[in-house]
Amino acid sequence: MMDEPENGEELTEEPQEREPGSMGLLDHLEELRWAVLKSMSAVLAGIVLTAFFFPSFFAVLRYPLDRAVANEPEGLVALTTTSVMGVFMVIIQVCMIGGVALGLPFVLYNFARFVAPGLTQHEKRVLVPACGTTLILFLFGCLFAYFVVLPTGLEVTLFLNKQLGLGIIWTAQSYYNLVIWLMIGVGIAFEFPLVLVILQYIGVVTPGQLREYRRVSVVVILVAAALITPGGDPVTMLMLASVLYLFFEAAILVGDRLVKKREAETDEYLDEE
Repeated sequence: MMDEPENGEELTEEPQEREPGSMGLLDHLEELRWAVLKSMSAVLAGIVLTAFFFPSFFAVLRYPLDRAVANEPEGLVALTTTSVMGVFMVIIQVCMIGGVALGLPFVLYNFARFVAPGLTQHEKRVLVPACGTTLILFLFGCLFAYFVVLPTGLEVTLFLNKQLGLGIIWTAQSYYNLVIWLMIGVGIAFEFPLVLVILQYIGVVTPGQLREYRRVSVVVILVAAALITPGGDPVTMLMLASVLYLFFEAAILVGDRLVKKREAETDEYLDEE
């Protein structure tokens, strides 16, 4: 027989205390939902801001074309729309790229906040510079496409059209689509050295293995550059491939140093024990 509670006291079930920092599945899903909502809100705010200053963004994205035709006769290239609603597609494209570019820092910040509670202190020290490097490499890739790849590719295209005696009438939709996707493509391609460094740091690959596959990497880089550059233009393709290969070699050097540093810290820790 169980003892009855004295003086009318009710038996209460003591709540189980949760370990600090531990979260259930539903808590994780809720955190993920808020991270996604905040990231989408940041991108949406960027789209609204881009729409508010649309004429300025529109003119900025036209700079590579203006630079390419700077020494050409006036009116050589006319951007046109060939459909009734074509202008709306141009507006949507420009607003989308502006929203993604302006919202990207907040997206990375929300991602870092979501994964941070499950990381060790050492991993947290790696997370912050990794997110910062991701943003810097993406923006650097976009700027490289904007100032180098696009103007060079357009100049080559104009030259070939003139040599073949072809008239030039480009649609605004095709031009801005080229500008947007090339900037995004090169920006993403510039992230690959960071991926290689992380893979070396966590032990998936070693610097020695990457050195052994240099020839394979050259082929992969050339194929990727051909897919990213407009129309497979050989000049801009080789230009982009050269930069990516330099990044590949730099990733090996950085990864090698990080791996040696990690091994030295591990040995030092074991010696102290």
